[in-house]
Amino acid sequence: MPGLKLSPITQTEHASDVFNLTLRATDYVTLEIGHAPTHDFVDSFFTAAPPGLTTDDLLHFAVMEGPAMAGIVCIARGYEFPNDWWIGLVLLDPAFRGRGIGTATVGLIKEHATAQAVASLKLSVLEANPRAMHFWIQQGFLPHRYALATPDSDGHNRWVLTCDL
Repeated sequence: MPGLKLSPITQTEHASDVFNLTLRATDYVTLEIGHAPTHDFVDSFFTAAPPGLTTDDLLHFAVMEGPAMAGIVCIARGYEFPNDWWIGLVLLDPAFRGRGIGTATVGLIKEHATAQAVASLKLSVLEANPRAMHFWIQQGFLPHRYALATPDSDGHNRWVLTCDL
């Protein structure tokens, strides 16, 4: 998709833009956390690192279509293995969906990862989100394992998917 790019973002400079995007994409946020987005959701987007990693291991991007923030992406470098990237979130503004922006965004992530010699990309999909499962499989991701919710988790069963690069 011409003109689409991933632009690095920071919490200090972009938290309000990210919050505004989450308000536009309330459908997914509500599915994940059970209520409309809050500033805590935005804080966790920027700060929630997987076990064994720190915020220094996180990459945050805005999906930009020209001057418009069409989405956000968070990636954890080195999770679960040193040469893997874990895609923690790809959240797209509903106004931009259905035009190939999701596929183009995944293509940009794959290009960026390949340039960094990443071996594979991984992510988890909420079992309650079959459209996302279908999308990620179309992007070349394959089921890796099924993760049942635990008493300490957010209550969602998930599929972990992987894509070798």
